[in-house]
Amino acid sequence: MRHVILDCDPGIDDALAIFTLLAERDVEILGMCATVGNVPVDTGYHNLRNLAALCGRSDIPVFRGAQLPLVRPYAFDPLVHGEDGLGGVALPESDVPHEVEHAAVATCRLVREAPGNVTWIATGPLTNVALALRLDPTIGEKIDRLVVMGGSTARGNVTPAAEFNVWVDAEAWRVALSSGIRFTMVGLNVTHQVACTLEDYAEIKRMRGKVGQATNRMLSYYEAVYRREGWGEAKLHDVVAVLEAVQPGICGTVPCRVDVETASPLGYGQTLVNDRAAREEANCDVAMAVDAGAVRRRMLSAIASF
Repeated sequence: MRHVILDCDPGIDDALAIFTLLAERDVEILGMCATVGNVPVDTGYHNLRNLAALCGRSDIPVFRGAQLPLVRPYAFDPLVHGEDGLGGVALPESDVPHEVEHAAVATCRLVREAPGNVTWIATGPLTNVALALRLDPTIGEKIDRLVVMGGSTARGNVTPAAEFNVWVDAEAWRVALSSGIRFTMVGLNVTHQVACTLEDYAEIKRMRGKVGQATNRMLSYYEAVYRREGWGEAKLHDVVAVLEAVQPGICGTVPCRVDVETASPLGYGQTLVNDRAAREEANCDVAMAVDAGAVRRRMLSAIASF
């Protein structure tokens, strides 16, 4: 049994990743945490509670985390995910009592109390991750892997240099990369290879479950944004990271030295990936290839299972 903590900023592709993760049978999800990113943290926390409830998983504790990045200001942009983060798709409200523990504090506690080692998944900015590591650096001793959606070996998507999750809080990435935890970076260079096809949309439209119907509505919004902005097919960024975390090997990784630019106004958030670094200098397993078909099939099977 794999023990997992998910940190995220839902977000439409986060929602798809959550559906995919919650369908995994040999995974025990210790908790899910919301952070600032695609949406303000209160919106993300609200979405995360309702997404868990929609899947019938109100047993999983959900925690609210960081409202701001470690250093920089935060400005919400509804362009990709809409004002509510889910493309205007209203979900039934969760009636589970709210958790009062901060996500970073809860993460430290959950890791310490876990019956075995923990796989930590982060599909949003790493602010909560960095705060937890600052609160208790010893939790790294029980972390098997920190699998992160973010960064890129090539160009960014919010600036020419930076991918969004790193750009929101590059300082938090520096904390995580220097922690000594086994870090896996699933960046744009692989997630841009995994997108919903016309066949995928058709299959989702035929689904009659509540999760399938909600996915269809969210993806209709998401795909329209991609088409309007000229970005090609709608990408499944966060699904790739979740599946690499619970099924290691769905991505091909290479040990690299990864550093993050925090000083340059123009280059802020760039992930500098050295795949020729000596093995002892490597601090990150960087995804360089992905089985896109396997990712899409697993996601579709997961959504259909609810």
